[in-house]
Amino acid sequence: LAPWPPAPMLEPPARLSRPRDPRVDFFRGLALIFIFVDHIPDNTWAYGTLKNFGFADASEVFVLLSGYSAALAYGLGSDSGALAPSFQRAFKRAGRIYLWHIAILLASAVMLYGAAHVFRDPAYIHNMFLQRLGDEPFGAALGVISLTYQPNQMNILPLYVVLMLWFPVMLLLFRRGVVPTLAVSATIWAVANYFKINLPVNTPGEGWFFNPFAWQLLFTTGAAAAVLARSHELINRSAVLAMALFYVSFSFLYAAPWVPIAWLPDNPLLPPNLIGTVSKPDLSAWRFLHVLALAYVAGSLIPVSAVWLQRPVARAISLCGRHALEIFALGTILSFAGWIVLRQIGTSWALELVVTAAGIAAMAYAARMLAERRSVRDATTAPAG
Repeated sequence: LAPWPPAPMLEPPARLSRPRDPRVDFFRGLALIFIFVDHIPDNTWAYGTLKNFGFADASEVFVLLSGYSAALAYGLGSDSGALAPSFQRAFKRAGRIYLWHIAILLASAVMLYGAAHVFRDPAYIHNMFLQRLGDEPFGAALGVISLTYQPNQMNILPLYVVLMLWFPVMLLLFRRGVVPTLAVSATIWAVANYFKINLPVNTPGEGWFFNPFAWQLLFTTGAAAAVLARSHELINRSAVLAMALFYVSFSFLYAAPWVPIAWLPDNPLLPPNLIGTVSKPDLSAWRFLHVLALAYVAGSLIPVSAVWLQRPVARAISLCGRHALEIFALGTILSFAGWIVLRQIGTSWALELVVTAAGIAAMAYAARMLAERRSVRDATTAPAG
């Protein structure tokens, strides 16, 4: 195989005012891999992903870094320039994500309904709450189109659609400053949590699994970090780093990842009801602060020029992060395929490792092909010198 393709050329200054941060691509790619591993039901290797080591999981990392990347890609934080082009790009991105979501849902439904029929196992349908597609196809179709019907493991992209529609509002707010923008975002988060405001789903009394009114705070915070980083206002302070490390350690002790391991002590060090509910749908403050602490620690301790970020494995993970939408879609399909394989052949840590590793390899290979195709397209469309 040819070496991993070189890093792509920087985008024009009108859309990007600083070099691409390889750490962002790497950790977004790692989050996508963790999401794939977590989405394979009963996968033993999911014990090694972020969700077992603290309050937050890969979803928070992905949304935070998506806000950071979107800010750089669409020129957020600029005090000059027309707004319309950024609005159009955001709306176009939202539409593209919407279509990908519907395509992934339909492809997954076909795969799982086919597995249920071939193997005479209705669990493939019921465990993912897909039965409505067969019982009430017209109503389910309307629910899919309106995003009010979201089967299991198919609720991240609808959130991302709403976040991209929120982006133009952020663009206007950021022209008044980072602090006012974060204040508005935090107020929306607090009001949504206090009054239990959410977008509706078809099930009465329930809302979206990822409440957009709450999760916009994480997306906005990521964008704010990009705006501050672009103006060189982010400063690593030892006191803040110490607090971040303390919080990460506290979160680790509370999660007690050693408990499920048979040969380790099975008692957590902290009582499980110490801090109350740590809600994922409503983006609990515990989870929000945890992912911010992780980001600060990583940003402080890992330099942009870290040599290991250019090594083959890290480059492969980073390419997944650069093509997040396509790789997320592939990871979703592969997670269902892996579940079918394990459910039919039988589970063991060795087979789970093979299925997990094969899926990750497929994601890395697809990202590489996408990067090469983009390089060829850029080369053919570049003006002659």
